[in-house]
Parts: sequence; C-alpha cells; structure tokens
Amino acid sequence: MNLRNLLFGFVCAVLVSSAIAQEFDIKQGDAVVSALNYGQGDHVVIALHGYQQNNNFFKDYGDEFAKAGFRVISIGWSADRGAGFKEVDAAVKFAREQGAKKLSLLGTSRGAELAANYARAQPDGEFDTLILFASIDDQGIPLTKTKKLFIFNKYDSKANWTPTAADKSAEPKQLIELGGSGHGISALVAKKADLMQDVIAALKR
Repeated sequence: MNLRNLLFGFVCAVLVSSAIAQEFDIKQGDAVVSALNYGQGDHVVIALHGYQQNNNFFKDYGDEFAKAGFRVISIGWSADRGAGFKEVDAAVKFAREQGAKKLSLLGTSRGAELAANYARAQPDGEFDTLILFASIDDQGIPLTKTKKLFIFNKYDSKANWTPTAADKSAEPKQLIELGGSGHGISALVAKKADLMQDVIAALKR
C-alpha cells in the first residue's frame, strides 16, 4: 500500500468518526424545512434554535452527540412566538420515516419554549426527553412518560422563568442551575465545560 492510499484511508477514518454536518431540506406536504444532520442512530434529537439564530446553532456540539450514538437534526424556523409547529411536525415525521425508535426535543431560549409547547400538544410518551436550555417558558409540562431537563444561568433575566416551569412540571425532571448571567447554550457551557455530557447522560437514562 503506497503513501497516498494510507493518507486517503486516514482521511476517510477521520471523516467517518466525526460528525460532519449534512445540509438538506425536509419536505412534508407544503412544508420545506432547512436542516442540518449530525451523526446516525435510532434515537433522534430534534434541535430548535432561538431568536436571531439558525439551524447552525448546534455546530459546536453535534459531534459530541454523534459520538455518543445519537442523531441530531437541527432545523430552521422563524423563531416567532406561536410559530414552529409545522416545522417540528415535518421533522418528527421525517425522523419516524427514517426509522427513529426514540425521539427527543432540544431547544434553546425561544426554541426551548417551542419544544415545551409542542410536546404538551402531543400524547404523553411521544418524546423520550425534553432538553430545555435557557427557556423563556413559565408553564409546567405535565407529561409523566417524558424526561425533562431544565438548564439555565441563575442571573440570566431572560430565563428566570425556568425554575417556575420546572416546579410546575411532572416527574421525571431535573433542573441544572448554573452561576452565570449569559443567555444561550454557549453561555451555559462557559460555566460548565462538561454540560453536554450531562445532557447525553440524561438522554441515555
């Protein structure tokens, strides 16, 4: 085997072992949803960005989830209040058609609010886990067959609803309170570098 073949094999191995985001459109009925895919697996995590973000918001964390055996589908939506159900519907149907055995929702800020609102509108047990980063939602989640993980910075005024929502929510649930003031996932990870490992552990329970 010559050096060129060795280098080619090495590059291929690196590409396979890392989560290179694959960009594609999900088409369901009249909905066309822009999406990024990280990894493969039959537990699909649908990721929902916040206001003034796009489906690339999870780029720094997709590889970590892929290596843990999860498939992350990060979708674009308008991030307007009351919007997003059509896009999540399309992503859920797509994941089911692709063979997903478990579905979870992950959102940040307004995306966390969408995840909570959408899950409440579905039958209990439709989703394995809800991961809610810096949610702006103050309503409880009554689902008893869905795990709920609330994560926020204590001094983040935009996410000060999170403890209230967690208190109102049914078990099983977990609240992670961090000591920062920043809003969004990167601000949370800045306070706890291994935060995504906590999220992955929650998904695996």
